[in-house]
Amino acid sequence: MPSAPETVLWTMLTGIDATLDHIRGAAVESGFRARSCDENRINIEVPFSFRKRRRTARLTATVLPSARGTDVVWTPGAGPLNHQHLAHIEDTLPEGVMYYHGLEDAAVRAGLSLGGRATLRVIVRVLSRDETVRAIGRGHLNETAGYVVLTTSRLLVIEASGLGSPTVLDAPHGSIEALSLGKRITGETLRIVLPSGPIVISRLGHGEGHGIVKSYREERKEQARFVPSSVCQIPGPRNP
Repeated sequence: MPSAPETVLWTMLTGIDATLDHIRGAAVESGFRARSCDENRINIEVPFSFRKRRRTARLTATVLPSARGTDVVWTPGAGPLNHQHLAHIEDTLPEGVMYYHGLEDAAVRAGLSLGGRATLRVIVRVLSRDETVRAIGRGHLNETAGYVVLTTSRLLVIEASGLGSPTVLDAPHGSIEALSLGKRITGETLRIVLPSGPIVISRLGHGEGHGIVKSYREERKEQARFVPSSVCQIPGPRNP
């Protein structure tokens, strides 16, 4: 049985009409052709280019209204979805129209430069639809350099090599038994106690580890406020 085609989901902070206009304009500026199929779908045709060693391809963007603006579901015309073509379109979009799960604001709070949309894509693609980034830093897990990302549900370490960028740590909040901050000459450290044992993330920039620990404690405190009690109190009989 053939597998379902791969999809990529974007969330854009604009209405459907504006989203279609942005995608169409970015595709044309990238050297592609855009053709509307109906009011909720647009086909992008990528022409053959010998100079760029590029084969012909087709992408389809289907747009749907969402709470934040518009969801864009990308599917391939045939074969696998070409992420490089999508990256060209995304990089050509106007600033501020893509939703990056609060990642940009978290980086600003940490004083961390992410170096452009390529890094945003690397991190955002491992997040679930409802996750929001609370804090971020850049450090080392053992000898692997990576982005340390605290979301509303997990603590992640995503390799910063750019070569596939695998997730080297994925710790749901409930699995973290303790999280503490340390300082060394080489930078801040995080000590994370998990059921499998403690791990240490080192060489974080000044304030990055502090921001992650502070945000983690605030997030856990906030979550505890909304956890319903599992014990139902049943009043006993009254004395006559």
